[in-house]
Amino acid sequence: MLLLSLLLLFAASPLFWWIRPHRRAYAGWIAALPPAAITLWLLTQMGNVQNGQFLTEEYQWVPQLGLNLSLRLDGLALFFGLIIVGIGAGVALYTAYYLEGDPRLGYFYSLLFAFMGSMLGLVWADNLLLLFVFWEGTSITSYLMVGYKHGDSMATAGARQALVVTGFGGLALLAGFILLGQEAGTYSLSQILLNDSLATSTRYSSFFVLIAIGAFTKSAQFPFQFWLPGAMAAPTPASAYLHSATMVKAGIYLLARLHPALSDNPIWFWTLLLVGGITMLLGAVSALRYYDLKRILAYATVSQLGILVMLLAFDNEYAYIAVVVGILGHALYKGPLFMVAGIIDHATGTRDIRRLAGLWRSLPWVAVTAMLAGFSMAGFPPLLGFLAKETLLEALFQYAESLAEHGGGMIGWVFALAAALTGAIFVGYTLTLLIETFLRRRAASDDPAGVHHAPSFGFLFAPLFLATLGLLLPLWIGSVAGPLLEPPATAIGGEPVQVHLALFHGFTPVFNTSMAAIALGVLIYLLRNVIRSLFAKVPESFSGVTVFNVLYKESYALASDVTRFVQGGSLASQASIILLTGVVVLLNALFMLNWATDLRIPWTDWPEFQEMTITALAIIAAVLTVRAQTRLNAIISIGVVGVTVTLFFVFFSAPDLALTQILIEVLSVVLLVLVFYKIPSESLPPHPKITLLRNLFVACAVGFFGFALVLIDAGPPFFPSISSFFVQNSVPMAHGGNIVNVILVDFRGFDTLGEITVLAIAAIGGYALLRSVRMREISEMDHHVVTRSKPADAIESSVDKGAIDA
Repeated sequence: MLLLSLLLLFAASPLFWWIRPHRRAYAGWIAALPPAAITLWLLTQMGNVQNGQFLTEEYQWVPQLGLNLSLRLDGLALFFGLIIVGIGAGVALYTAYYLEGDPRLGYFYSLLFAFMGSMLGLVWADNLLLLFVFWEGTSITSYLMVGYKHGDSMATAGARQALVVTGFGGLALLAGFILLGQEAGTYSLSQILLNDSLATSTRYSSFFVLIAIGAFTKSAQFPFQFWLPGAMAAPTPASAYLHSATMVKAGIYLLARLHPALSDNPIWFWTLLLVGGITMLLGAVSALRYYDLKRILAYATVSQLGILVMLLAFDNEYAYIAVVVGILGHALYKGPLFMVAGIIDHATGTRDIRRLAGLWRSLPWVAVTAMLAGFSMAGFPPLLGFLAKETLLEALFQYAESLAEHGGGMIGWVFALAAALTGAIFVGYTLTLLIETFLRRRAASDDPAGVHHAPSFGFLFAPLFLATLGLLLPLWIGSVAGPLLEPPATAIGGEPVQVHLALFHGFTPVFNTSMAAIALGVLIYLLRNVIRSLFAKVPESFSGVTVFNVLYKESYALASDVTRFVQGGSLASQASIILLTGVVVLLNALFMLNWATDLRIPWTDWPEFQEMTITALAIIAAVLTVRAQTRLNAIISIGVVGVTVTLFFVFFSAPDLALTQILIEVLSVVLLVLVFYKIPSESLPPHPKITLLRNLFVACAVGFFGFALVLIDAGPPFFPSISSFFVQNSVPMAHGGNIVNVILVDFRGFDTLGEITVLAIAAIGGYALLRSVRMREISEMDHHVVTRSKPADAIESSVDKGAIDA
């Protein structure tokens, strides 16, 4: 059923492109059916997962590489799966109304379902390499979704930033997975999580740093957080889905999944604590600076992701519960808020809160949705965001108290205070967003925006439903905590976790701190204009985007310089660079050899007289070729070199090679004579001495290259020969009688497959280029220009024809 669910989503991707949903009134409701069906099935599995009955499926893929299609549904996979397809169903419905009438709606749906399938496969994968395949699938599809408006420079720039940063992290992640798999002796996640020795491994720092880079880039952690606000140029359905509930949670999921096996190490603790803490504060403070609704929500997302990473540094049940509640709460309030921002943009034509005011009158249900989701983000009781903030503070308080009991410093209370301050800032920018957009009477701008049309019921249904769910879940938290929250918390901790949550435990230090944060947040809201004026004085010149753009441009400049150096000179210069590179590689190999044991060369086997004679002729002919003053003499001399090589093949009993060599030499001599006969004879100026010295050095180096290879080949083999394998298996396994043909088919088959793949990709790219909208527009413009630029006689003839017709 797991594989069937993935196939359903991947099959829906081309299907919704093909049916052209922009022509169908109920396309959104139809699009919501596949993820909704998977959501219902997952809900039926909650009881089994709670009882420890995990669903597993495995299919052979490339077992020689340790890559199998292994899927596993445990508590953490079920929890994330519910968020992915549950929120996905709402976004699928919302998309049809947001992109209403857009002829590319089917294309967006194809990307949405492909991303949804990749994300679901990522959290269900039970193999590291399979997880990476789905990981890269989310990167590619999210890049296409962010760059959906390919004509918008901001969209293309945001998509490029996201792809480069997450792609760089993906490469690091792949290297980390390979090192982790080699250290554990398996790529199976289930078996890796049972390995208690990984946290104390000598190679721990190597694979952990690489995996952490992959997780941090995907989840927009410092210093990679800048790509997430830039991706807000994406259509709002993409922002609501990718940047609140799914893609940015991929890194969180990865750290949570590996927590039982890797968390028992100080490197894990301090890395996640510091990176998460910095990201938490940086994102919260940055949200106070901006006026764009989606940009404010983007920085709020960065801050929340920092909180989750920071919590995953700890190794206690309070932190596990806080992570699970935080993930769920963030999905149920940030998704609706992004959708509300899209509805406001759709209805008024702007997301700038300086131009907005009093929308509660014209958009009352939008205001209700925004209030429910916004107050949850601010941590107001009795919403789910309040429970998330309470569990966060509880985990930090427990850590600080445990440090105090063991004589620790103030580090625990510092992070608890930082979390409380972050909560206050949450309250400040949430009140700013809600009051300035919906409740104040007049806009701050001289150009206030008006509501052009109110959203329909279907447009508002998904965000209102999700926001209402964030209100009702805390009221039923006692009954849903067991089946919904305990299994993922247990999976993170690697041991059974009992979840006991309530909206009110009395006036505890945690509750009092939460109320103090709300009060401080109200003060921050009242001082918002002062804070904004201070931010206005701080330049944005040194930011992550600036550094990225500089590195991006400099990398292109470096690539241009290298290309100009390697390929921009004469043919001799280019050949010299390539040949000397091979010589350097050989020298490196020679330095790594043990000359006493690896190079046992039979020096006593001196060559015979005829061999020495042929060698002398070859050397003399090569020297004459270089020193020849006329083209014909050079051609004859190089032909003599080829003939001497042919004689070598004859003396060493290789007649097939000798025949091939002599045919090639005859053909080469004939072609060279014909070519040079057609080329006019011109005396070229002599080469500079530096060029002659370079050519001499390259010639000697390449001669040494060939000599060293022959010398090494004359010694004992470094690895066992594979000749016996082909002798024994060419007939029974390859169904052939000629060993040479079998080898050609085996190895050239892969080569031909690669060539066909490259050709197919080039053909698809060419077809897409010719069919692109911009090419058609250029073609139409050219046709229009030609039509307007007819010659005078053509114009006269058309006029005469018109007169005759009249």
